[in-house]
Amino acid sequence: DINLPSQSRIPSPVELWTQEQTKRKLSIEKVCQEHSSELYYDNDPLSDMLYDDVYNINYIIFIPKYNILHCGVPKAGTTTWVEGTFMKQEALQLDRANFLRHFKIDNTTTLNNILGENPVSFTNVRHPFERLVSGYLMFVALFEPFKNKTFDQFITEEILMKANASQPQNTFLAMNHHFRPTNAYCAFCNINYTVISKMETFNEDRMRIMETSGLENDENILRFNVLGGNKIEELTRDFFKTISEDIKVPLLELYKYDFA
Repeated sequence: DINLPSQSRIPSPVELWTQEQTKRKLSIEKVCQEHSSELYYDNDPLSDMLYDDVYNINYIIFIPKYNILHCGVPKAGTTTWVEGTFMKQEALQLDRANFLRHFKIDNTTTLNNILGENPVSFTNVRHPFERLVSGYLMFVALFEPFKNKTFDQFITEEILMKANASQPQNTFLAMNHHFRPTNAYCAFCNINYTVISKMETFNEDRMRIMETSGLENDENILRFNVLGGNKIEELTRDFFKTISEDIKVPLLELYKYDFA
């Protein structure tokens, strides 16, 4: 008899996606276990970071109809989710700011009650340097004080100096809300997210989230605020070629947990 090698079953796309999600969440869990003193927030800083209009214009929102809890990270696909998905399916005739206020979570007690009901909780994250380049391009295009700033000046004055001025240090409340490390928006060690989406898998992650939550999937959805377009990785490399080690080292320290 000839023994033919057994053919291993090829995992389905859903299985591969689930495996990747498990890997991402285990990575975050490991970082939280090792650095909880830096990354876990007590109620007081959490109130400022997550619920206060002054510090966070995106909020963590909960849409009961779909049992969805969403944490918006600026410059990481949030506009596409809010304006291109949620606002289209919840016809409330509200602008973005009031839509977010309508569904915002007001306090930690409410948040914990929602989490106890096992919502589809998710956020979309992005390489921090791509967020910085995308934000810099937006600020230069839209705001007069930034039009003549070099990228080095922007990083030094708008990012590093304001991060160092933040008190408590791990809240980053002195920073512009577009550029804080992602844990300052989403409190990953306080909230066990169902899905961790990334820009490089944005379309598939979005499709799986919508299938799970019962949202209508419009395959022709437009991506919003895509500054730099598909060339953002190349642009990021170009901008960071000129950054000195004196700037790059503290920048890497500032965003070190964003690489989890």
